[in-house]
Amino acid sequence: MVLEKAWLADVTARMPELPGAKEARFVKEGLSAYDAGVLTSSREISDYFEEVTKSGKVSLKTASNWIQTDLLGMLNAEKKEIEQSPIPAARLAELLELVESGKINRKQGREVFDEIWKTGEAPAAVVEKRGMVQVSDEGQLEEWAKAAMEANPKAVADFKGGNKAAVGALVGAVMKMSKGKANPRLISQLLNKLLS
Repeated sequence: MVLEKAWLADVTARMPELPGAKEARFVKEGLSAYDAGVLTSSREISDYFEEVTKSGKVSLKTASNWIQTDLLGMLNAEKKEIEQSPIPAARLAELLELVESGKINRKQGREVFDEIWKTGEAPAAVVEKRGMVQVSDEGQLEEWAKAAMEANPKAVADFKGGNKAAVGALVGAVMKMSKGKANPRLISQLLNKLLS
């Protein structure tokens, strides 16, 4: 039996990427060996993961964490396979883009996840309906930060005395004032700037 090189090259080119090669690629792109192993445990899971990350707007680690913890956790609880997921990969990508852009935080993201799991609504529609969009306006954040500093002189003194962790109490005060709408990352940066 003689196999022509052209025929072998054609067959090789048409073969899908094998799990081992895909796992190695995921590790090379920055995932841990464990995460890459979970995400290549089935073709359906790896296809879902790649669909979520294909836009480039969602980091591989974020997608990996949400798929492994939130999505697979819910699917396992309901004894479903990933192809039965009520959240298509494109919808999860939309949600993760909202989280990564800072429009909503991780906790809010989980609330939106639960809602779209039940209803199938678009993540942006759920965020809008629930009034969850984080405030990132620097003027408003500075107003809240100054009010928090005024209301918490002990935390301010602790920070200035060298306890950098005291900023957490001030971030918490701002979050309370803003009813959870202040962008915590931005407020932390702003407080550090104002206190320094």
